[in-house]
Amino acid sequence: MRAFVKAKVDFFSSERKEDYVHSLPELIDFNAVHNPDHLFCIQARSNEPFINVTNAQFKVAVDQCAQWIADNVKLPTVATKNGLVDRPPVALLMESDFGLIVHQFALVSMGIPPLVLSARLSPEAIFHLLKSTEASSLIISQRIAQATKGAFGSVKLIDIHVGQPYSSFYDVAEDKRIKRDSAYPDNVDANILLLHSSGTTGLPKPIALTHRQLVFSVSHGDFDTEEEAQGIVISTLPLFHGFGLLAPGLSMSIGKTVCFPASDRIPDAQSIVDLVNTSGATGMMTVPFLLEDMATLPNEVGLKTLAKLNFVGTGGSALSAAFGASAAAAGIRLLNLYGTTETGPLTKTFAPKDGYDWKYFRLRKDMLFKVSELDPHEGERRFRLTVFPFGAEKPFEIADQLVRNEAFPETDFAAVGRDDDVVVLANGEKVNPLLLETALTESGLVKSAIAFGENQFEIGVIVEPTDPIADDQTEEFKNKIWPIIVQAGERMDATARIYSPIAIIVLSSSVVVPRTDKGSIARKEVFKLLEADITQVYKDLDNGAIDVPPLNYANLEQELKELIQKRLKLRVLPDAWTIDDNIFTLGLDSLQATTLRRILLSAATETSPDVIRRDFVYVNYSVRLMADALRQNASSSTSGATFAKEVESFTQRYSVKSLRTPEAANPDGTAKLVEGAVVLLTGSSGSLGSYALAELAKSPQVAKVVCLLRKRPGSVISPVPGGSKIDKAFLVSKGVELTDAEWAKITALEIDPTADNLGLPPMVYAMVSKTVTHVLHAAWPMNFHMRLPSFDYQFAYLKNLLQLSVEAPQKVRFLFISSISVLAKLGLDDPGYSIPETPLNVESAACGVGYADAKLVCEKMLEEASLLYSDALETWGEILEIVRAELGITKSLPYDDWLEQVAATDDKDADVYPVKKLYEFFKLYFITASSGTVVMATDVSRQGSATLRQLTALDRDVISGYVRYWKKAGYLD
Repeated sequence: MRAFVKAKVDFFSSERKEDYVHSLPELIDFNAVHNPDHLFCIQARSNEPFINVTNAQFKVAVDQCAQWIADNVKLPTVATKNGLVDRPPVALLMESDFGLIVHQFALVSMGIPPLVLSARLSPEAIFHLLKSTEASSLIISQRIAQATKGAFGSVKLIDIHVGQPYSSFYDVAEDKRIKRDSAYPDNVDANILLLHSSGTTGLPKPIALTHRQLVFSVSHGDFDTEEEAQGIVISTLPLFHGFGLLAPGLSMSIGKTVCFPASDRIPDAQSIVDLVNTSGATGMMTVPFLLEDMATLPNEVGLKTLAKLNFVGTGGSALSAAFGASAAAAGIRLLNLYGTTETGPLTKTFAPKDGYDWKYFRLRKDMLFKVSELDPHEGERRFRLTVFPFGAEKPFEIADQLVRNEAFPETDFAAVGRDDDVVVLANGEKVNPLLLETALTESGLVKSAIAFGENQFEIGVIVEPTDPIADDQTEEFKNKIWPIIVQAGERMDATARIYSPIAIIVLSSSVVVPRTDKGSIARKEVFKLLEADITQVYKDLDNGAIDVPPLNYANLEQELKELIQKRLKLRVLPDAWTIDDNIFTLGLDSLQATTLRRILLSAATETSPDVIRRDFVYVNYSVRLMADALRQNASSSTSGATFAKEVESFTQRYSVKSLRTPEAANPDGTAKLVEGAVVLLTGSSGSLGSYALAELAKSPQVAKVVCLLRKRPGSVISPVPGGSKIDKAFLVSKGVELTDAEWAKITALEIDPTADNLGLPPMVYAMVSKTVTHVLHAAWPMNFHMRLPSFDYQFAYLKNLLQLSVEAPQKVRFLFISSISVLAKLGLDDPGYSIPETPLNVESAACGVGYADAKLVCEKMLEEASLLYSDALETWGEILEIVRAELGITKSLPYDDWLEQVAATDDKDADVYPVKKLYEFFKLYFITASSGTVVMATDVSRQGSATLRQLTALDRDVISGYVRYWKKAGYLD
């Protein structure tokens, strides 16, 4: 084993010292010179060989990336006003892998602070951070680029750039490498990195770290031997959190190579076991819930794998006592890690030896801190830790309450609670429930609201009604407050949302909510008081416990239909649907699907619960399919060929070959009834749709925006145009701000997406057809569980919108919002490959995910429509009518008869009839080549030519001009 040359660091001093490293760019350069061939990291990939990156290659990657940023990204040098950094930061929104590390340290090497954003943040939270830090640009990874553009399409104050794959930076030929000098700081206490908190007001706040703090943060390795210090450590910790920098820090400071799991999937227990065995790792850093999942693997394979490691570091949330006991019995060397974003890691990383108790973390001694004793809690001594970060202007007091290990009273502590109200989920995610609790209490219906969910996978909420309610009114009260909870959830991260009313605990009037002397809610006491109720909530969520009578399997289809109708409160009348109908087209949403599964777990007593999996309702989307599956006589196929065939089948079923075309086209090509653009918009109530609506209403080129609203199942469409109303309050809550004149541009039209003529009265349909100039189709159900057949109504909707556009007398431009998910399989098959802007091959793209494959079907429908009804195409019939009129021809001859006459012409008359020389061409190829079968795409050419982009089909004047010229030239004499 070759010894790793460690750089000398001194983070105690604010002054630069000769031969010492004072920043991470200096440390990267040092390792590239002194440890060039030592592995910095291993990047695992799902279906390809792992990538090994040496320290020398890491330096190359940082330099190449920095040059790309300098050449492509807006980098203002003006000072900011935010008080965090001297220069505006550049934000990074990327998946957690080597690519994020490269972009992050490339910016640091340029002296530009990166604002590293969690990929799990909501769009609102991201925009808040971009605005509060005055970020100049946002670099996003290719994988999430489309989603980010959709979420921030209306943001005008920031430039968005799609980052390059890491493969383009680290593996560069010697003669093409760009060598850059990194920016070494004169002031080691200048802020250079921005991370963020989970937020104390419902939104995250930026946290700035200095060069000196970062050097402190990576200098936490404390192994006894060189053999322990080197080796490989696997880290599943997200790199967009301060916690995630622990493992790369070990690699940079002591040479312990870090191995990152593949970023195209979420690490699970079995994949981590496989990664340990494949990589030969000797250590791991991860979160508690993943360790607990590994303990449940068959034959104790997870525990045995962990026991082979020198250390298993974990933190972020509490390990269960049951796992701790199992781990100790299996000989697993657990290491309790502790720290905060503001302070960096407060514990060293080492291989635990005898005498170390995993229940406590061990404070590092190379830092400044103070431990204060608090008032005892129920006879137990409690402590508070205050840290003095290097270079910080003031100390940082940590909100955790601590207990200590009396065997090591100076250094070993355990966190037993927090002073603040953050809920730490089982996966380590921190949820601040203030938005949810405030929304409930401000509604007037709820006196107090307390979210719970510590160490669980989802949160719930305890509510105290403002006015006392009887026990039999509980469900009614839940229904009243459910819309408030849903709306609050739309503003919170996915991990912070409540997905089922089962997670609501309504307090009876006899329960007194414990409060402090100051009047605030004593949360811990509330949770202790309602411990049994909270436990029951999660038991019900896990087991789907709903009180329903058993199903009668002798009459299963009918019983299922009645159960769905009554228990899920479908708005469709019982006689209006059958056991073969797709229940999602009847209006069933994801929450109802979850509820139905839970009902079936209780009611389907003759079926094994293993059959009723989480995707049961999505796979078996009709009553008949459900009944067959419950009887366990259903079969399914999941091959790629089957997925492609299914996509092709729906594309053919909804072919647009037979759409009605206008009887007479408007010669001017524009609508005459309204001056300006008239835009039909679908999906105006969604996030993207609402912002699109705002932009359209603000545009001076737009005269009218018609929002198509899907009628509720079982309701009747208003016969009066504009009879439906836009929900202004909802749009305002989405951030839509319009003037009275702009609101006046907007009207609503209730439609039936799958009915002929969209279910509109003939007069209304005709008016829309004669005025519309643009269609923006953004409506789409956000449900990744539904299978392809459940999107059946979306295909009918698209076909009806295309019918409306094609038969309009004026030209209509049609825009469809597709999804990056359509490209998911291509990206997985060939990661990093730039997918060309060409129609997709169904065999290559179909992936079996209903959401993605349904978008693919729509794309294929639009491809067909663009070929058949493009305004750049003209039929021979139209052209010949013009030619006939110009030449005064009254008789015509069928093509086949004409071809026979050409064949009968004597060869000696070929000079008189030149077509005789081309007989074979006209016989074999002319119809194919010249009658619409061969259609040449001009997309690329039109991108480079403004003239080509403006060209349309040949009009009457041009064709007549050709004929007149041919006559004048004597060609037609």
